[in-house]
Amino acid sequence: MTRQRSLKTIAAAASATLLAISIFGASGVSAAQPGWKLTVTELPSAVSPGADAGYRVLIENLGPSNISQLFFTDSVDAVPTFFTSTRAGCAVDPRLFCTFGALNSGDSITVVIAYATPLSGAATFDVTFELNTTGKTFSDKGKNSHGDAKQATASTDLNSDQNFAGGFIDGSFSVANGGTLGRRNIQSTSATGSGNGVPVTVQDGSGASAACAAALQNPLGECSEVNVAEGAVVGGLITIVITIFDKNVPNNIDVGEVFVSHTFTLDGVTTTFAIVTHCPPEPVAADCLSAELLANGDLQITVYVDHNGGFKPGLR
Repeated sequence: MTRQRSLKTIAAAASATLLAISIFGASGVSAAQPGWKLTVTELPSAVSPGADAGYRVLIENLGPSNISQLFFTDSVDAVPTFFTSTRAGCAVDPRLFCTFGALNSGDSITVVIAYATPLSGAATFDVTFELNTTGKTFSDKGKNSHGDAKQATASTDLNSDQNFAGGFIDGSFSVANGGTLGRRNIQSTSATGSGNGVPVTVQDGSGASAACAAALQNPLGECSEVNVAEGAVVGGLITIVITIFDKNVPNNIDVGEVFVSHTFTLDGVTTTFAIVTHCPPEPVAADCLSAELLANGDLQITVYVDHNGGFKPGLR
């Protein structure tokens, strides 16, 4: 297995919110030619400018024939920030180039790869992946010549909205949106945890509202949505910090009455429950919180969970 900066196994459940691009072999070919399938999933579908954009590439031979020699490459002239593959044979100099050898009918290869995105000047980060049987990469300018090449292009949005933050994370992470709080930005949200090659996004405000349950009787601030590892349950705790602008905090608030409504979907089932337990100084279990008024009057709520989802503060 080739290592470029990091070579770790990604453990993440498939998410219906991520975009998949499938390209099949041409119809009408003879039975002697294999049917290929190249599926690219963006990890995640949007990142902050300058953050890493990740992709999971699934290469499948649908049969009926075997492929005697298979090559794989990309269109990015830069060293990947993360790379792992279920089969050895890859190198980067500077473009990724893999010689996978034979791929028998029914076999598959999974590649996970990430690249640094531009800090500015672009709305998307685009990458084209190619399978071919000749080793002559991108030789037919995107056209399939006699079934010897297949391509798939993926596009990751670069979202610079102050209410959004995200990227493909390798190792411990801390992802935060916001900036200076004020009348036009009443809340900021951050998520901190660890994961080996995982997509992480943080969103609050109107863009996250669908992730929270119905409005609370005594709501505070906005809905915050956190997605780590495509919505999977993660190992260890995720620390989520929600900070609410002081002008949106009730006068004489009792921080002991603060709770957070947590909505998440697991195995197709959506659950909402109230996190009401206030944590000790060093929490060791999920589903507790702490709340405090900062010196400037902002309310800061820290939530410890092991699920992703929507988080809506309120008062009991």
